[in-house]
Order: sequence, then structure tokens, then C-alpha cells
Amino acid sequence: MSMLVLDEKFYIRSLRLIGFLPQSASCRIFAGDSMQKRLTSGSSAAAGKLMQDGISSTQLLHMLLQREKLLYQNYPLSLAQGEGMIGWRERNRECAWVCAAARRIGLEMDAASLAVSIFDRVVTSVRIPGKYINCVAVGSLSIAKKLCEDHEEDAPVFLGRLRLEYSAQELKRMELKILEVLRWDANLPNLNRFVECLLSELEATFLLPSINFRKHLDFLLCDSALTSNFRWSVLALSTVSLLVEATNKHWQYPINALARLCKIPMSEVNRCRVKISNLWSRHMLPMPSTFHLLADLDDQDSDMDIDSPLSYDPSSHPPAPSSEASEYITSPAPRALQPTPC
Repeated sequence: MSMLVLDEKFYIRSLRLIGFLPQSASCRIFAGDSMQKRLTSGSSAAAGKLMQDGISSTQLLHMLLQREKLLYQNYPLSLAQGEGMIGWRERNRECAWVCAAARRIGLEMDAASLAVSIFDRVVTSVRIPGKYINCVAVGSLSIAKKLCEDHEEDAPVFLGRLRLEYSAQELKRMELKILEVLRWDANLPNLNRFVECLLSELEATFLLPSINFRKHLDFLLCDSALTSNFRWSVLALSTVSLLVEATNKHWQYPINALARLCKIPMSEVNRCRVKISNLWSRHMLPMPSTFHLLADLDDQDSDMDIDSPLSYDPSSHPPAPSSEASEYITSPAPRALQPTPC
């Protein structure tokens, strides 16, 4: 029941974010009952720290795991084959653009992570010609921004800040097409959400805000060798294990407990840990350490973009496609994942 209520909430937000419902519509629908009461009524107080959603981290973790199990049944993920279709290289390039764009316009990690999750869901579900892939990435980032940020801005302002040539109507059409592919279920499990939940379970959320560590997560999101072979929950638990290991030599005990809670074999976590460590080493990122994680964030602001290898070359993209772009993401891909209806 709790998962259905949360889905309903985000269905309403999805309608509102593209202009189908006024801002007050969701208030009328949910009037008379707080989200927390509806999620916890008839049950004892759940264990875990209270999250911003008004539910405990344990409840939210179970909900994310349930949704992940329903939405992501086929691993490893695959892309549609054929001339002109995108490959994993193009996928990684667009995810790098999403992460760089999110940082450039001041979005938090939750928006970037959700945008990548939405983008991956679309490109593994339908056939998309390569020349339209950036339009899908922009639409994914716009939807994620509206779901994660309290402040909403007009589409022309959003496009202008990103220095894009798409029109507001083209962006809206792409958002609609993406939401149709997702069956209006844009609140997807994602890396950052799982990491937040797992750290909250350990009462170690102070490890998350490091700006330098955001680069580590960006590289992870942009590596299809990891994201196509490991579920977000496995990637998150493996990442958290590396964070905890940096601050506690007895890291195995809490991580083993979380693995049992998530029903993830430790053998899979260990395999993923090795691949994440190799990825960070390959890109010359320092392994997490107590000093690195707890360093003064103000001292890191000035160089957060200068030395980031996630640079994006706009010249590698063709000119902005016409309004026909949204019509090219409707053909089902082989072995496509089937979205779960709200």
C-alpha cells in the first residue's frame, strides 16, 4: 500500500510538471491526510532514521528494493541493435553531459542521478537513433529537475542556462514522450537514493555531501560496464562499503548486515567493489579517506569543475534536431524492459 501511495503522489507531480494540472491539484487530492500517516497507518513504528519523505530509511529502502525488482528484471541490460542506433559509447557520452550540465546549473546529486536513471530506462526500453539521443538526455534532466527541486523555472530559462537550441515546445513534447515510455512512473530507483538510504541506516549521512566525492559518483553513473551489469542497489551498497571502509576498519560488519537486509550476496558486492575501485583508479580519482570525505567543502568549490574529466564537448553533437525527435522513441527494442504501471 505504501508503495502505491508514493506512486500516486509522483503520478500527480508528473502531470503537474508538464502543465496538465495546476499547482493546487495535488493538494486537493491529498487533502486531509499527511503522507507520513498514510504510509504508516495500521503498522508499528518502523525502524530506521526518518527521511525527508516522512518515512523511515528502512521503509524507504524496502520500497526502493521492491520497485527495483519489478522494474529491472533483465540483467545485463542491452541496447537495440541496428544501423544508426545508439551504442554504449553514446550512452556514456550523454550521461557525462547530464552530470556536467546538472553541476553547471547548480543541481544536486539527486537530480543528476535520477536523470541518468530515467535516461537509461528509456534507452534500454525503446529504439533511439543516435542523432536524437541528446534530446532524450535533455528531457530526462528536465523531468528529474522538476521532481527533485522545489524551485521550478520556465523551459526557455532552463534551455538558455544550458545554452541549447531546442524550443520550449520541443522540450515539452520530449518530456511527454519520455513519460509515456515510463508509463508516468518517473520516480525511479537510482544510485543517489539508494546511497542516501543505506547511509541513513548506518547513521552516516555526513559522508554524503562531499563535493569531491560527487566526481566519484559521476564517473560511476557514466560507466556502462558497471551500470548495465549491476543494479543500482548493488552499486550503491558497494559504494557505501568503500565509504565506510575509509572511516572504520571494521566496515565488514555493518556492510554484511546491510547486504542481508537488501538480500544481496556479498560475493556480488565484492565483485562490484573491485570494479568500482578499478574505475576510480583508472581515472586517477583518490580512494575515499577520512580526510577526503570530511574536508572543508568551501575549499573545494573553486576547483570542482576545473579538474573534472567529465568534460563535455558540444561540437561532438549534431545540430539540435527538429520537433520530430520525440516521434523516434516509440519502437520497442529487443529484450526491452517493461515499465510497471502506476
